Amino acid sequence: MSKKILIYGLAFGSACAALNYIYTTSSIYSGSSAVNLLFILGEFLLIPAVGIFLFIKSYRDSNPSQFTIGRAVFMGFFVSIMIGCAVSLLFSYFLTFKPQFITDLINYRVGLAKVSAVELKKTPLELQTAIDNINYVYNPTQQFVSQLFMGASRGLFFSAIFAYILRPKNTTSAN
Repeated sequence: MSKKILIYGLAFGSACAALNYIYTTSSIYSGSSAVNLLFILGEFLLIPAVGIFLFIKSYRDSNPSQFTIGRAVFMGFFVSIMIGCAVSLLFSYFLTFKPQFITDLINYRVGLAKVSAVELKKTPLELQTAIDNINYVYNPTQQFVSQLFMGASRGLFFSAIFAYILRPKNTTSAN
């Protein structure tokens, strides 16, 4: 079963990482809200949800006698952790081989924060706090930790829902 977790996690993690790559390279040059929305829905919700659903369905179909909600939630959790690790690997790749992407993305975000601060009449301290938060978010350690925690939370959430939906129906009737 661990091979199946690895396969599903890396397959859907690669899809999330590819979407993250597209977002990172395109968001620097175009600040479209549609791109941001597509990225958030795709990487954080749709792709992991589809991956977890297909994994749990595959597990149920291959082992109907061993399928329990608890076991399905536990294994779906690990699939989501694998997805988060794959996206973290992409971020590590950026930091190692293409640090200019991260620098450009941070500069883009800082520019947006400055424009927002002027429009919203924020104080220099509030602007500096926003800039510090942007730099913190793109810190390699923070990126890895946030991907793991996000993966864990969405994994538990989606796994519980899909395990309940795909649970075996009790067909015996009490006489």
